[in-house]
Amino acid sequence: MVDVLTFLVAAAPFVVAGVGLLVLGRPAVWVGVATLGAAVAGALVFGGSGLWGALGGGVGTSGRVLFVLFGGLLLYNVLAAGGAVEEVSRFLGRLEPDPVALAAGVVVGVAPFFESVTGFGVAVVISAPILLAAGFSPVKAAVLASWGQCAVPWGALGVGTVIGADLAGMGFGELSDWSALLSLPLFPVYGVAAVALAGGWSGVRRRGAEAALLGLAAGGGTLATSLFLVPELSGAVGGLVAAAVFLGRRRDRAGGAPVRALLPYAFLLALLVLINAAGDPGSLAWVGPVLDGPGLPLLACSVFAAALFAVGSARFGGAVRQTGRQWLPTAGAVLTFVLAGAVLADGGAAGVLASEARRFGGLYPAVLPVLGAFGGALAGSNAASNALFMPLQVEAARGLGIPESLAAASQNVSGSHASLLAPQRIVLAATATGLVGREGEITRRALAPVAISVAILAIIGMVF
Repeated sequence: MVDVLTFLVAAAPFVVAGVGLLVLGRPAVWVGVATLGAAVAGALVFGGSGLWGALGGGVGTSGRVLFVLFGGLLLYNVLAAGGAVEEVSRFLGRLEPDPVALAAGVVVGVAPFFESVTGFGVAVVISAPILLAAGFSPVKAAVLASWGQCAVPWGALGVGTVIGADLAGMGFGELSDWSALLSLPLFPVYGVAAVALAGGWSGVRRRGAEAALLGLAAGGGTLATSLFLVPELSGAVGGLVAAAVFLGRRRDRAGGAPVRALLPYAFLLALLVLINAAGDPGSLAWVGPVLDGPGLPLLACSVFAAALFAVGSARFGGAVRQTGRQWLPTAGAVLTFVLAGAVLADGGAAGVLASEARRFGGLYPAVLPVLGAFGGALAGSNAASNALFMPLQVEAARGLGIPESLAAASQNVSGSHASLLAPQRIVLAATATGLVGREGEITRRALAPVAISVAILAIIGMVF
C-alpha cells in the first residue's frame, strides 16, 4: 500500500498544472516550468534513477513536436499570404451562412481530417482562422478548434495508437478497431457541444440533430475504415465522411468550390500517404526526427503553396517571420510540459498512481479512463499518455479479470480526448487566435465534452 505522502508527491504535477491553468489562470509557459519542477522533485523523491534519461527523451520528443508546429504555422501563414485561407472561408460562409451549423461541420468533419493526417494539434492552426473568419469570437474559435482534435487516436496516421498497441502486446489493427468502437458515441458529443457553444440552447434546438448525425457519420466512417480498409487512415476517412454529409445537405450551394485553394491540402495528404506507404523509415534514421512525422511534409507543402499562389520572396519572408513570432512563445510551454510528462513516465510517479488505481477492484473499469485522461491532459498526446500508463493499465486489467482489449482501448481513447486540454495544445489554440496568456479561460470552456466523453467510457467499462 502506498502511503499518503508518496501519493501526493506522485500527483503533485497534475495538481500544479490544474491549479495554475484553471484556478489561477497563469500563462502556460510559467505553469509548465512549475509543473516540470514538481515532476523532477517527485522523481528525486522516488530515487531519480530514470530522471536524466527521461529528460533526454523529452527533449527529443519536444523537438519533434516543435518542428511539426513550426511547419503547420508556416503553412497557414503562406496560405494566408496567398489568399487561400480567405478564399476557403468565403466558400464556407457561402455554403453555410449559419455559423452554428458551420461550427459542427468544422469540429467533426474538417478539423478531424487534418488532425488525422498531421497530428500534434496542427488541425487547430488550420481550423481556428476559418472559424475566426466565420465571425466567431477568438475564445469560441479557440475552443471549437480544440474540439476539432476529437480524432486524436489516429492523429499523425495513428502514431500514438501504434505505440499503445505495442505496449499492450496487441496488433495495431485490433487496438484501432476497439478504439473506433469506443469512439462511436463520442463524436456526436463534440458535434452537439459545438452547436451549443456557437448558438446556445437555441442552436441545439435548430442544429443539434444535424450535429449528432454528422458525429455519427464521422464515427461510423472511422469504424468502417478501421475494420475493412486501412486503420491508419480511420480518422481521416471519418472526417471526410462527415464533411461529405455536411456538403451533401447543402449541394445546391456547393458550386464554385475553391479547388485551387484546397490543392495544398491535397498535396499534403498525398505526401503523408506516400511516406506512410513507404514502410519502416528506419533506413532514414540518420535524418533524425525530420521524417518521423508530418514536419517535413508540412514544410514541403508550404513551398508548394508559395509557388502555387505566387507568393514572392518578400511575402514568403514575411510569413516566415510571422511564424517565428507565433512559434517562440509556444515553444517554452511545449518544452516544459513534454519534459514533465516524460519525467512522470520514467520517474516512478506513473507507477504509484496506477498502483493506487488498482485498489478500486471491481470499479477499476470506471477508474481506468480517468487515469488515462490524467496522462493525456498532462502529457499532451495519446502517445505520451500510453507511454505513461498503458503497460500498467493492461497489467491491472489482467489481474482483475477485465478484458485486456477493452482496457487498452479505453486507455488509448481517454488519453487522446483529454490531450485536447493539455497545456501545449491549448497554447496552440491561444496562439492561433491571438489569446496567448488566456489559456486557462480556453481550458475551462473546452472542458465539458471531454469530461462527458471520459464519463461515457467509464460507463461502457462498467457495463462490459
